Amino acid sequence: MKQHQSYDPYRLQADAADAPAQVAGLVDALLAAETDRPRLRLLLGGDALPAETIAGLVTGLRRLREFGGAIEVRPETAAVRDALALTGLEHVFAFPLDPDDAPRRHRFNFGFGSRVAAGLFIAVVTAIGFPAGAADEQPPTDPATILARVEQRNPTLSSYEGRLHVDVHMTSFPFIGTHLDATTYYKRPANYEVVFDRVPALAKGFDKMFTDIGDPASWEHRFAITYVGEQPFRGHADLALRMVQRVRGMIDHETVLVDPNAWSIDSIRYDYYNGGHITMTQTFRDVGGYSMLAEQDAEIAIPYARARAHGVYSDYRTNVALDDSVFTKKR
Repeated sequence: MKQHQSYDPYRLQADAADAPAQVAGLVDALLAAETDRPRLRLLLGGDALPAETIAGLVTGLRRLREFGGAIEVRPETAAVRDALALTGLEHVFAFPLDPDDAPRRHRFNFGFGSRVAAGLFIAVVTAIGFPAGAADEQPPTDPATILARVEQRNPTLSSYEGRLHVDVHMTSFPFIGTHLDATTYYKRPANYEVVFDRVPALAKGFDKMFTDIGDPASWEHRFAITYVGEQPFRGHADLALRMVQRVRGMIDHETVLVDPNAWSIDSIRYDYYNGGHITMTQTFRDVGGYSMLAEQDAEIAIPYARARAHGVYSDYRTNVALDDSVFTKKR
């Protein structure tokens, strides 16, 4: 008879501010020790089950499932139990990790209906980052809170290195194009750098667009930021922030659109004093359990040039050692 390993449960307060980070840390530690059907048991207490904690649980489940693993969640309070039932998470996390070891009355029967319900739930939270019902919560309107949510998307990501490939095409005379390659670096809390391999004369200035977006952790120091309401973006409502540089330059203001479902930055528009503008839109993908930039599209309309740029990010290496000299600004 096969012997099953015993997995001790971890007690976690679901409504603790650092609950998502705790889940991510537990998953990291588990994967560091075991990649063959890794199992995580959680005892969830607290007076509520916030959307951020649910998202952290789903992200952890996705990561463990890549190795045939699972997460079991057991509520310790009525509030958490009811929230699990309301969101359908009881059907996703409630089955025994080792069915042969569980008493028959506690076994979860994965019949057709249950498999469909669980599958649909995972499909939804994978696509939008939060489970059904989370969207009913009133999104914050305070810029500091919005940016804090954006920064919390990857709580255990300390650094990364990746490659960026950009195609630039002039849509005004002289109607030519060029290709750029770069290495992109990030190190918590607010170090972001894009180093291009080379920049042809045609691309001077375009390369700076991809460097200037930077990391939201530094925005409150660089900009005066106000919330200006909701704006539609690709079928959903985004939170719009207006940002004005504290040290004024050529840009009158910037408008940032944040998706309150995934807490990702969908778009940034730069409006210049001379009437020109540049709009950058972004998409993301999962890389080892982290939400990482996948592609960027820029539309440039300034008095002396019109162009389009398309950037693709690849070859990510996460939580790598990076020397601080990488982020020393080039003179």
